[in-house]
Amino acid sequence: MKKYLLILAPLMFSGLKLCAQKLEVSVQANTGLFHFAGNSSTATTQVLQGSITGDPMNRANNPYGNENALSYGGGLQVQTISKGGFIVGLQGGYELLRSKVEVDKYSPITTVLYGDYLPIAANDPSFTVTGHVAFQSQSINLNPYIGYRFQLSKVNLDILPGMDIGLILNSKDKGEVKDKDGKIYKVDYKRSKAPTDIRLRLGAAASYGRYGLNASFAHGISNYMKDMVGDASFNTHSEYFRLGLSYRLL
Repeated sequence: MKKYLLILAPLMFSGLKLCAQKLEVSVQANTGLFHFAGNSSTATTQVLQGSITGDPMNRANNPYGNENALSYGGGLQVQTISKGGFIVGLQGGYELLRSKVEVDKYSPITTVLYGDYLPIAANDPSFTVTGHVAFQSQSINLNPYIGYRFQLSKVNLDILPGMDIGLILNSKDKGEVKDKDGKIYKVDYKRSKAPTDIRLRLGAAASYGRYGLNASFAHGISNYMKDMVGDASFNTHSEYFRLGLSYRLL
């Protein structure tokens, strides 16, 4: 992570200094659809029982769902625009990102199979459930970018290729599933820290006066399963489509 910041910081600030003709500072709020892709992302998984004394340790076997879930964030944007229309900028802010995976099985710890409330199978102790689990992460996201501004009558249209650097603060599995008898199994499992999420991002922003509307798509290049033992082919990365509103302060 440090090497990215050491490379980007001088480039950003030298660009701001050399190219600056006009400085803009804006606040932004956005929402969007986040999911995982790659050969190890999944549409369905099972919930594993993690504790015989209660539900909090229940967790998804594979939490990296390829179904979209609503996410949101907000932050600050600083950019400069040269007389020729070239843009150098940086966004920074907080994001809560969620993906979703459907759950079709609950797999209990075998030591509790002889109780009255869990069905017993000869070989497989798991049983059918319905519901879903979200993989939820909180992060500080940095978005350095360059771009170009097109002047369309009274509307400015900015095309903004760049990258996301998602500094993950925490992540968890969160949701609940229900068996055929209506018993609910809650999932609220804190996971070990996820890797820094590097994403290639292409955005566009249209502004009129001080108000703006923006959209972007980000494709992750960080493998969330790079530390899986036994098979180097495990691969899953994030993808995020955002829509946002902005208000220019300066």
